[in-house]
Amino acid sequence: METLTKKQFADKWGKDGTLNGSKWQKAEKEISLLCNYEKIGKNRGTRYKINEIYDEPKQAIHGNTGKTPHNKGKLDKSSLKYQLAELLALTFGTNKLMDYQTKNSYIKILNITGGNMKHMESVFDDMKYADLVNTADKYVYKLIQNTQVSLNRLKNEAFDLIRKGTFSNVTLHEKLCVAFSDESHHIADEVLDEPEVLYSLYEQARAEAKLNVEVEYGTSMFFATRMQYIGYEYEELISSDATYQLLRDNKIAYFYYKYAIEGTIQLPELENMCVHEAESYESEPINTTEVIEQLTHEFMTKFTAHRKQTSVKHIDWLIKKGVSGDFLNKGIMLKFADEVLNLMFGDHDIVLFNKLYTRLMDDAKREYQYDLAEHVDEILDGMDGF
Repeated sequence: METLTKKQFADKWGKDGTLNGSKWQKAEKEISLLCNYEKIGKNRGTRYKINEIYDEPKQAIHGNTGKTPHNKGKLDKSSLKYQLAELLALTFGTNKLMDYQTKNSYIKILNITGGNMKHMESVFDDMKYADLVNTADKYVYKLIQNTQVSLNRLKNEAFDLIRKGTFSNVTLHEKLCVAFSDESHHIADEVLDEPEVLYSLYEQARAEAKLNVEVEYGTSMFFATRMQYIGYEYEELISSDATYQLLRDNKIAYFYYKYAIEGTIQLPELENMCVHEAESYESEPINTTEVIEQLTHEFMTKFTAHRKQTSVKHIDWLIKKGVSGDFLNKGIMLKFADEVLNLMFGDHDIVLFNKLYTRLMDDAKREYQYDLAEHVDEILDGMDGF
């Protein structure tokens, strides 16, 4: 999520930030088809908080029929964001407030992705997408980047579902925290006189830092790397720009939120579960651990399938663009994509991972060379009659 000034918000979507009144309202409506956002503050202090950027623009609804949409208020319980929210509520929900943790901490505890994604990211340390030559490397780079972005979006959407009261008797509690330059961490309203003012200024500085990073480095970088660069740029901004003197005076490194999930899901509400037959709920106790393991497995199976489906579109794009490199055979690339994703969501030590990754890349290239040689032989055979 990011928070932008009106000008930054307009520039991001190619709109005129000097518009006012009905003309700006029209621009806001057009932007609402591209992302989910909310307005914070009033007048000159208004900020635009982007909660989600849609993969595809939403369709505009023209006119007012006076009818309530047939799907209003309904949730797709088979969606990835719902399944992750359900998993979070079931795993961490308690009848009393637990310790507050960050979103990333919750996801890490669930161990959804294993350790190989980090290993795969380290393969491209200090490399830029534009500098890559081989198609296979370009594909893997983009796959890591897109998967990180997708997971981060799902994480935010899942917490948002809990926040909105999707599950009866389950409440999400939030605390704004602050980290100072001396690396100490505190609850913001316990140590700051005007935490809301400082947080708003921090969001403004972060938004400016993000834009500066995009201008200098582009957008093709891993999520963790981008966050690191934005952090560096933020530090530079508050140390040199008088606009952010209040942040500098208070020695604020960054703000962040911690969350606690209160309340529990009633297990019989979990539909389509196969741990026990429906009639056995009363007679046979439900093993919560088994339910959580099954939900985790179902989520990862579905998420992996989703990434594989998305990878097909990227392969089509690469082939259509005619990217130079070591292989552009769709059949081979689809098989390669399947194997890369299976490895990505595994959990191996770095030595074994390196062996598996090297073998995967070598096998794909060898298969392409074999396929290419066969294709040349077929052409030569066809020329024998001339």
